[in-house]
Amino acid sequence: MIGQAYFLKQDWHLPLLVADRLVGPAGTNIAMTDSIPLEAVFLRSVHIFFPGMQQGITLFLALCWFLQPICAVFALRSMGEKHLFPAISVSLLSACFPSFLARINHSALCAHWILLLALGLYFKSLDLQSKGSSWPLWLLAVLTNLTLFIHPYLMVMVGALLGAIPLSIFFREKYWTVSWVSIVAIISSGTCLLITGRIFGYWGGTSGGGYGIYSMNLASPLWPVHSSLFPHATQAQIDATGGQYEGYQYLGSGVLFLIIVLACQKRAWILLRSSLLRNIGLLLGCMALTGIAASNKMYFFHTLIVQTHIMVPGAEQMRSSGRMFWPVAYIILLGTVGNTYRIWPRAARALLGLAVILQWIDTRDLRSQDYAIESNLTNASTEKNNRLFKIIQKFDRVEIYPRLECDATNLEEDMPIIYAAAYQNAYINTMYKARSIPEGECHLAQERPHVLDNKTLVILDGAHRFTSALSWTDRTQAHCGALNTFVLCTGIQHQLQLQLVPLSSPIPLPLNETIFTSSSNSFHSEVLENGWSGSEKWGTWNEGHQAFLFFIMPENIKKVTITLGLRSAPGEPKHVQVFLYDKSLADWSVSQQENNYSLTILSLKNKNIHLRIEIDRVTKIYKDPRFLGIGISSIKLSYP
Repeated sequence: MIGQAYFLKQDWHLPLLVADRLVGPAGTNIAMTDSIPLEAVFLRSVHIFFPGMQQGITLFLALCWFLQPICAVFALRSMGEKHLFPAISVSLLSACFPSFLARINHSALCAHWILLLALGLYFKSLDLQSKGSSWPLWLLAVLTNLTLFIHPYLMVMVGALLGAIPLSIFFREKYWTVSWVSIVAIISSGTCLLITGRIFGYWGGTSGGGYGIYSMNLASPLWPVHSSLFPHATQAQIDATGGQYEGYQYLGSGVLFLIIVLACQKRAWILLRSSLLRNIGLLLGCMALTGIAASNKMYFFHTLIVQTHIMVPGAEQMRSSGRMFWPVAYIILLGTVGNTYRIWPRAARALLGLAVILQWIDTRDLRSQDYAIESNLTNASTEKNNRLFKIIQKFDRVEIYPRLECDATNLEEDMPIIYAAAYQNAYINTMYKARSIPEGECHLAQERPHVLDNKTLVILDGAHRFTSALSWTDRTQAHCGALNTFVLCTGIQHQLQLQLVPLSSPIPLPLNETIFTSSSNSFHSEVLENGWSGSEKWGTWNEGHQAFLFFIMPENIKKVTITLGLRSAPGEPKHVQVFLYDKSLADWSVSQQENNYSLTILSLKNKNIHLRIEIDRVTKIYKDPRFLGIGISSIKLSYP
């Protein structure tokens, strides 16, 4: 919603999908915010007729709910099953498909109807191939390209179905010449994907990794997680990696009932064998998608079945690979419904009716959850949210610290702020994205306090917001005050017409006690102000040519000695200067070997001490994206 709101408020420009005021000045590609660019472009083209329209995500969800059963019927009829009762059954079973209902929080991936449409086009392509008609094939090729602009994961799934067509045709006809049209369609579609993806910035994002973690457990299609019939089954029982919730693939008790019934009939196995032989390409595509979904660490419950070091191309971009089983699950759904009517034409109505009832009851809790989420989208905003909108209306620029690119632990608190800024079309300095892009990466230098104008609002969040506020007031004379869980800061020319709570006083640092900056010690986090990377077992590296330390001293201390345990990044010794505001206090040469470096501050006038450390050069270590200067392992404040 945020990405679309910014996109709809700006004029047409190139690059087309970049929202300029979202993490400016470079902006953010709304493809990286999963804002369904295909719909966003369409809404932008008709926005002149609907100027009050802010976003189309709710419209897209309605479209997904509407098209899911329709496309399921299309896919079933394309397979050759044209009777009415199977069509009614597959429409209801698909509308109650657990993996579809469970995706509502990820709007773009709710478009499972595209997979059903693609399956229908696959079967249509094979059916009409003997008649010389290729329109379903080319329509599927176009759909593959368009799906990229809904979500790349769905594009990969649809592309796998497109790639299955020439193989199935070849194994039916036994010679390649009949497959040349489908091969041309695949090459054309693939070439177009590479070009359009490059033009619209899809290939510039980098994944945080996770292939092999966010995978599908092989037991997932059978294990009734989120089932209303089996409430004691939990995700933890089939989550062997801590991320296999992304591979949620429960088929539902209705579909499993049909599978069991069919497995007991010999004729069903004969039909299955015949279908597999006639659709070898689809079988191979399903095997590939299942292999990607299970990843290179295949688990059945918590038992590791297979582990390899083989990575499929683009594996890290498909970090949530467990989703790739969706087309396979829908093929199972279509096959069970169609074959039930073929094998038991008289009993099929009773069997399919019972399956629908089981599926309906089994997904009751999932449907209730979806209903609650949809209702929340249309509920009136709360008083807290109204207050947030009222505040942001006064500003043209909103800055949140720490930025989500640097620290996403406060995601749930920060997103409503960004949402309010989007509806106000205010510049915002951060955004949660599915993939990171170089222009919006974490740069610690951007976290430093700076002078604010009367159109800029700074919002501090997280555990150390009060000490950060002291830094802003000391170094920029900003006005700061607490509001709910945030600290708001404005320039000296602007004061909010709100009753802000006074800032609480942080606890002073202990004297004559060594503070370690390792990841096992959290007390140092308020001392390492800006310019420091994440803590490691030994201590913390700084990033860039500057780093800041912040100390709160006890009352009535006039003299203090600060001792820092420092080392330089690999390479030559680093020349380091330390400043208290603009006054130089120390000049050190820091080598790779860790040593203690001391400085003394006399005549303290302010109990808040801000030290600025200047490093003459930084080091880029192989495969490490950071530019490192010095590392700090310990801090000690001594009072004689």
